[in-house]
Amino acid sequence: MEPRPLASPEEAWRVAKSLNYRHIGGTVVAVVQDVETKDVLMVGYMDPVAVVLTLTTGMAHYYSTTRNRIWLKGETSGHYQIVREFRTDCDGDAVVLKVVQIGVACHLGTRSCFESPNSLRIRL
Repeated sequence: MEPRPLASPEEAWRVAKSLNYRHIGGTVVAVVQDVETKDVLMVGYMDPVAVVLTLTTGMAHYYSTTRNRIWLKGETSGHYQIVREFRTDCDGDAVVLKVVQIGVACHLGTRSCFESPNSLRIRL
């Protein structure tokens, strides 16, 4: 499966400039969801450059708040995310990326960060 751009550079910058970067380090929250199963895979942060790179390449890019830099998901692990849909919330301070996950999403080796041994599940 090949990534495809979701927007031209001009459109991507228009979207990026419209968002409300009020979270850690001037970011928006990015909730990542499997496009087929709808499972939540992970949560990350995006700054304007990560938004533009994601929209123009079709590959998920994030802003690492610990390393203070942009990173392409999978750049070291090979576990890429091909973005099929990009949505914003009503306040413009969070986005949802619907992705095709290549490999696992969690750095602990599980498909989802919400399925790791460190995850907590409470249900009725």
